[in-house]
Amino acid sequence: MATYMPDDADRAARDLAAAIFVGTPEDVDFQVTRIGLIDSERLEQGQGYSGLGPYAELARTATRTDVREFRADLARILKRRDVDETLRTQLEEHVRDDPMQLARSRMIDHHRVRWGRVFNALSEPVGRSIMSLTFLPFRLGNSLLNLALAERQREDLSRHERQALDHWKRFIEAHPESPEAAELVARVEEAQLRWFETQRDLSLKRGRNALEKGDPLLAAAMAERTLRFSPEDGDALELLENATAAGQAYKQSRARSIAVSDDPSVVDPRQRELLLAMLDPGAPMGPPAARLLEALPEGGPLTDEAAFVLAMSQFEEQGSESAGWDALEDVAETDDDLGDVNMARHAAALLGSTNQHPYLAFQAARGEATEKRFRWLAFGPLAHGARDRDLPRSVEWLVELPTMMGVAMGAPNRILRFPFLKSELSRPATLARRYLERYPNGEYAGEVREWLIDYERDRGNHVGALTLIESAPEPDPDLIEKVRPKAAEQALVASQREKQRDVRQRLLREVAQRFQDTEAGAQAGLALREELEQASAQRIRISRGFLEEHPEVAGPDGLALVPGLIDGQALNGELHPEGITLLGGRWVELSFLDESGRDGDPPERVRRRVSEERIARLVAQLEESSRELALTDPDVNHEHDADRDAFFERARLGAIDDIDVRPHAQSSYTFMGAREKYGMVRSRESILPVEIVLQGSFEDFGLGAFPRIRMPKSTPDAFLFDD
Repeated sequence: MATYMPDDADRAARDLAAAIFVGTPEDVDFQVTRIGLIDSERLEQGQGYSGLGPYAELARTATRTDVREFRADLARILKRRDVDETLRTQLEEHVRDDPMQLARSRMIDHHRVRWGRVFNALSEPVGRSIMSLTFLPFRLGNSLLNLALAERQREDLSRHERQALDHWKRFIEAHPESPEAAELVARVEEAQLRWFETQRDLSLKRGRNALEKGDPLLAAAMAERTLRFSPEDGDALELLENATAAGQAYKQSRARSIAVSDDPSVVDPRQRELLLAMLDPGAPMGPPAARLLEALPEGGPLTDEAAFVLAMSQFEEQGSESAGWDALEDVAETDDDLGDVNMARHAAALLGSTNQHPYLAFQAARGEATEKRFRWLAFGPLAHGARDRDLPRSVEWLVELPTMMGVAMGAPNRILRFPFLKSELSRPATLARRYLERYPNGEYAGEVREWLIDYERDRGNHVGALTLIESAPEPDPDLIEKVRPKAAEQALVASQREKQRDVRQRLLREVAQRFQDTEAGAQAGLALREELEQASAQRIRISRGFLEEHPEVAGPDGLALVPGLIDGQALNGELHPEGITLLGGRWVELSFLDESGRDGDPPERVRRRVSEERIARLVAQLEESSRELALTDPDVNHEHDADRDAFFERARLGAIDDIDVRPHAQSSYTFMGAREKYGMVRSRESILPVEIVLQGSFEDFGLGAFPRIRMPKSTPDAFLFDD
């Protein structure tokens, strides 16, 4: 290539750089004007823009100290015609990242949500009542009532306002001397006060809920937090006093339960035999406890301890679950007959523990799941009671009275859907597994295992069902023969979905060995063999669509492919849609169309070794194309892949032959074209804030159409400003 000779535009760019670093503002303005004159001359000669004009103005803008001048310069640059798409995208992102612009956008979102809810609350009942105006007053009144209640529960400072407050603070910190900062101070102080009020209300509400649920420690913590936002608040002080009293009562009760006397004279000598029986692994517990119960008067000291030990002996010595739990229930009921009894509380705790008594919890969970279905059948949207609106419970039910009409109208629909509605059985299944783990040969193991097998089969988990069938003391061979092929297919599909190579190979090997007598097992063996034969350090794929959209990657500065490979003519050796795969080191795999010339048929693969320089050029072109695409295409999601980046870095450094063969170092990233991802026509969201909604209801078989204001989408940092 001939040596490049600088022209007037190049020399002007050099002089501009010198003026920025060592010159005066007047020198910078002169050089920017000079570049503009050069562009004017080029246009007169029909040569087009040099492309230096926007960058020259951007360089001058970077020297501005006044924030208003800086933003005005950016706006002026964006209006130029000779701004390329990459620079335009960068400048637009910079403008969007301006704290004042972000705060303005969040406040717009706040008002849009605030008034959009009012508009939607009025338009929906009107639109749904077009075909039946009889229900319009009822629906409109119900909607206005819900809107008023929602407004009552609205926080003093919404999430969008909190985001705007943060942006205002950042702007003031970055530009304290600007005129805008002085204007913002009052707004920030007012918003900060509202933020404290919001936190006060939230903390107080959470503290009261915690106290109602029997958690005095959390309630006290929330009360103290409330006092930090609102010192000497009467409600917070009252909550703190109540929580402290409840906490003291809890501590006293606990201390009484675990209290031990050091005075041997107060210990009943009859306890010795009972304690030795409990502590000695070889000694039976039942006889000493039974003798003690016979010798003691009913309701006297140690009777509850002896009854508890006797109940526990049913599990340990007789192996009878039902008898043991029945005896523990009798001990737990003594609390009702004799008052506060220590061992009655222990027995009740064992009965209520899902770990100690999973079968009882399993039965309760099944009953609860069935009850939920029938509650939905009877009450529909009110199956779980009146919605929590931070009002007295009786008032909340009064508010729900208008909903009763919809519940009654939707009854026929619920009756039709009820046979097809499945119960939520994940919790009963968890408890069933817990029971089988704790009591694999228990009294109810057969019943629980049978139920769990049916549950796993119904939800398509044939591998889990097969494991349960085989774990039975006497497995059913007919059932195993029926479930085994389905379990093999499920295991094969799951192993093929695994992305990490070594884990995938290990899973395939297990499927081939465990299900060797099934068709899926044979397929797993073949897949494992293919995996081992085609194993490579990397599997970074560049699709044909990506090469077509980015010819620089396939051109002389990239892969240097023959142009005919991606010209759409199958007769001259067209690439398969799979494209090209980087296998690690300097090896690449090219996938060509087979003799049929159809894209859907398996490709013919050819491996070639290329030079280090070629790999380095390819990596540079891939990264440059990806960055440009991310800047110019708003739909592109540039996915992160650490293994891909590590391989590219080694390629740039010339360490490509030092191959990292560890399985977890392999990347399976794919560079795909936009058409492959989104199709011929991409879906776009409307820029209008209003949408037309066609809505039907299964509850009352209503149908309507109405306009609705679309709520703004959450920003990526929205979770930082949630309650």
